Amino acid sequence: MNAFADVHMQVMWNRLISVVEEQAMTLIRTAFSTSVREAGDLSAGVFDREGRMLAQAVTGTPGHVNAMAEAVCHFMNDIGLDNIFEGDVYITNDPWKGTGHLHDITVVTPSYF
Repeated sequence: MNAFADVHMQVMWNRLISVVEEQAMTLIRTAFSTSVREAGDLSAGVFDREGRMLAQAVTGTPGHVNAMAEAVCHFMNDIGLDNIFEGDVYITNDPWKGTGHLHDITVVTPSYF
């Protein structure tokens, strides 16, 4: 890699971290749950088309990261990539599909560029 590619990679990495941190902070700011609002009991991430996590928020609890990743893969497998569209919102509290606890909720929204 040349110096320009290194700088580009760092800029893109910082942008991804900024996006997921903004997701997490918005959830904290708007949450009704005191667990989310006061304890930061949440996770936020960005995934690629293969379901691989590209970045995760520093804010939040590590225990939700694996559950979130599992939920994304379950949605992709159950719904199918051909049936997922921009503007869709997928929500589950199924502990076997990625939330871990019945009272946890996973929300997945696809975005396209």
